[in-house]
Amino acid sequence: MENLFDVFALEAMDYFGTEATHEYYRRLREERRLCATKCAACGALAWPPREFCPACHAGSMAWVEIGEGATLYAFTTQRRSLRFAKPDVIGLVDLPGLGRILTRIGAPLDALRIGMAMRFEPIDVNEKLVLHQFVPVG
Repeated sequence: MENLFDVFALEAMDYFGTEATHEYYRRLREERRLCATKCAACGALAWPPREFCPACHAGSMAWVEIGEGATLYAFTTQRRSLRFAKPDVIGLVDLPGLGRILTRIGAPLDALRIGMAMRFEPIDVNEKLVLHQFVPVG
């Protein structure tokens, strides 16, 4: 995509540095899947992925794919952004069982409506970095 650029080297972005974070981005980049972690003890979902459960503090988390059944909750234009040279559409999408996540929306403002069905579609920033975004279904 011609309007994408990475102003920071990938190595400079390792400020979270947990195993869960590295595994999340590996799955996104290599498998093209949006994932969260699910607690084996209480069943709570965690996104961004965690190494322990934020609800019950258990240390047994399993990887699950998310992104299906998303609904657009809100959206706006981000005029200045670090990764995208042109104004960017960002929004909140509702994910079943998880709640709302802030994400890039891969569609122009005039094509969007609150409550519309959305689907996950990864976006390549460069050969090392893939980010999540959602696009309208259909």
